[in-house]
This record gives sequence, structure tokens and C-alpha cells, in this order.
Amino acid sequence: MTRTSRAVLLRDYDSGPVVEELEVGPPQPGGLLVEVEAATVCGTDVHIASGTFAHLAELPLVMGHEGCGQIVEFGAGVSSDATGAPLAVGDRIVWAHDWCGRCFHCAVTKEPTLCENTMGYGWGSYDTSINGTFSQYINIAPESRVLRVPKGVSAALASSATCALRTVIHALDRLPTIKFSETVVVLGAGPVGLYAAAAAQAAGAYQTVIIGAPASRLAAVEGWDLTARVDIETTTPEERIGLIRDLTAGRGADVVIECAGPPSAFTEGFEMARKGATMMVIGQAHGEQVPVDTTALKVRQLDINSSLSADISHYHSALRFLEKHSIRLDLEQAVTSSVYSLDQIGDALASMRSGSEMKPVIDPRNG
Repeated sequence: MTRTSRAVLLRDYDSGPVVEELEVGPPQPGGLLVEVEAATVCGTDVHIASGTFAHLAELPLVMGHEGCGQIVEFGAGVSSDATGAPLAVGDRIVWAHDWCGRCFHCAVTKEPTLCENTMGYGWGSYDTSINGTFSQYINIAPESRVLRVPKGVSAALASSATCALRTVIHALDRLPTIKFSETVVVLGAGPVGLYAAAAAQAAGAYQTVIIGAPASRLAAVEGWDLTARVDIETTTPEERIGLIRDLTAGRGADVVIECAGPPSAFTEGFEMARKGATMMVIGQAHGEQVPVDTTALKVRQLDINSSLSADISHYHSALRFLEKHSIRLDLEQAVTSSVYSLDQIGDALASMRSGSEMKPVIDPRNG
């Protein structure tokens, strides 16, 4: 029987994403066919739709790289998830990008997020194997690793963890352990920034400050035990840098995590860091060159780090984080936003682009 799926297809940048009925191929050996329950919208999806990443994406493509769904059909040889837990039809799962496991970065340096052979979900290209989450069904590639979602974690929240939270977990794994005496500054109040602030708190940071906009996003974490929530729309860079100095006896932050994106965020974070501090760059994705005072970098002995995507171990930690902290921090309310149908993809992307919503949720079963 030929199976079809309604999906958001991007054929060209001028026409933009449209919903089409597409043929769904059977699961490959080692792969899975999954019915998508929830697919959350990421800023990267906005960039892909607008052509910002035209040099990386391959058209036509089914959009969406964040998702959670239920197993419909197994490919040959699949019986368990990445932890060895048995899988069955109907199990709710998440999945990592299809890092090949064979290239230099996967096999030798053990950095699969730098894999030379992956296209990744939501990046291209459609040929009856649907690899985007803005679809009723998705083919999970044999090279992917999957995990069962813990009971009590909703499909929408689990979906948000498949990009924003797992990215934060990977970034923190690449940093020294946060100490109980340290001040952590998070730049950016989007989903990645919120998850970074939550993770810094959970790690035991002495002070955690989140800086971003709009005010509605900062209000979403009003109940968290944050040292400060700073609105960039009502403060100047000098005032924000001064605030961090005031909170740290004039020294500056011990750890700065950049999750914002604009070039100015890197420059501002650089100035907020104390001598000998660590800075983690996650959000920069603008394609511009940012001037760096390399003399100050050396004299202040700063450690500048960066991180990209995540492997299945970080997805595992992300799900455990949600299992333990989602209720206490009310992460469902803080991170996920309105629910849209596939036909409302334009509205969902627009709300993400404007920042009016934290993370819109696509329910492919809705309408």
C-alpha cells in the first residue's frame, strides 16, 4: 500500500513553503516510520525558508528539524532505542540527526556534529523519503539514533528539547563544570537562552542572569530564581555591562553563554566576561564578520568556545532534564507556544520571526 503524507514542502524561495500531499517511502532497514505528534518551530526554520542558508540546504525539502512522534512501522533490524530499551509500535520517540559514524569527525575525533556525510532533518532533499518534521509522517534514517520519551513529558516539550535544549546540553559538556561560586550570564531570551539559564541554575551557579527581549519572554521565567532578568529594549549595552560588574564586585561574569544571534551579542558578552572567564558561543548564525580585540583576548586570558548541534547522548541528557525539572520550572508554559496546523505554517513562521511567540508548535494531525 502506498502511504501519503501532508507535508510542508519548500520548492523555491520565491514561492515559499506550501503544503502538499507527498508519497512516503517505507522504512529502510535499520530505520523507522513515525507519525509526527508535535513539531516545534526554530529560528533556523525561518532562515531556511527565507534562503539565508541556501548554500547549505538542498531544495526541494520538507521543512522542520524538531519533532516528536509515535512509531508506526519498523525497518528490518530495529528493536530497541539508543539505551537498549525495547521499542514497540506506538512508542513516543525523538531522534538525532543521521550522523554517519564513518567519517573522520564521527569515527576519529568523536565529534559527530561535524559529520561530513549528513544532510540532517529539515535540510533536504525530498525523494519519497520524508526527512522533515512539518509532516504527518517522517522516515527516520538508519544512521539516526532514537530515544523513548519519558512518561509525563509532552510531545511538544520533547520536541523543543530536540534542538534548543540538546544544543545547550552539548555546549555545557564542552565547558568546565559550573561551580557553585560562579556567576553565569546568558545572552538571549529565546528558547536556547531560556534552557541555558535553566541548566545553569540546575548546575548550581551562584548567580544566573538572563539578558534579552522582548519583555514577554523575560516574563515567562518570572517565577525562576534568577538573579536578574534584563530587557535589552530598555537598557543600553553600557548599563548591562555595568550591572554585571556591580553583581561581581567589578570583576565580570565567570561564564558567558551567547544564545542571542546578533553580532553585537558576542561583542557585549566579551566585555561582560572577567579576566580568565569562559565564553560559550551558541547563537551566532548571521554570516557577518565580528571584530575581536585579540590583544584583550590574550591579556585577559579568555577562553572562547563554540558548540554546534548535539549527538544522541545530549538528547538523552535533555530528556532527563525535562523529566526532573519541567514541572518545577513550568517549562511547558515557558517554552512552548500556540499550536498551529500544517496549513498555518506561514503564521507559525511569522510569529517565530517576529519574536511574538517563544516556540510555535505544529500539530500535523490538526486539520
